[in-house]
Amino acid sequence: MRAIRFFEDWVVIASFMVIVLVTFVNVLSRYIFKASLAFSEEITINLLVVLTMMGAVVGIRLGAHLGFTYLVEHAKGQVRRFLLIAGTVLIVAFLAVLLIWGGEMTIAQGLRGRATPSLGIPQWLFTLSIPLAGALGVIRSIQALRTALHEDTSAEAVIERLAVEAAPVIDADEFQGGRK
Repeated sequence: MRAIRFFEDWVVIASFMVIVLVTFVNVLSRYIFKASLAFSEEITINLLVVLTMMGAVVGIRLGAHLGFTYLVEHAKGQVRRFLLIAGTVLIVAFLAVLLIWGGEMTIAQGLRGRATPSLGIPQWLFTLSIPLAGALGVIRSIQALRTALHEDTSAEAVIERLAVEAAPVIDADEFQGGRK
């Protein structure tokens, strides 16, 4: 799972970095050379789809999606269990639709040889993020359900888990500065 986590994180990071870089270069080009880069919008829009889809998967993994959790947080026993399972079933059903229809769309674009207008990049490379996010989202949703059934899912506990995951870990052997 560590490799999948690495992949998810770096797809989000790389997509965002390229979007920022291309947009920045396009703005400079417009102001300095008075000419816009024709391909910048194409790259930005397509990578924004990739960023959104994979970002949603990372959000599922971190438990960072907004939700109406009042009922679940205040329910006890079997009622809480039922609400968690019902919510996960609905989320997995939605993600399965993304997986199936996104997969069909990706395959159709590949078979037709559809390419982006300006750069001629195969469109299926960008569309692949939809079924991939559907599949990874299903996995992460089931993991989140398993966690929710066995751990505290109150807002305070979720914030604490997010803080622990986001905090940098510095190994004492790697630390060079400070007191010895």
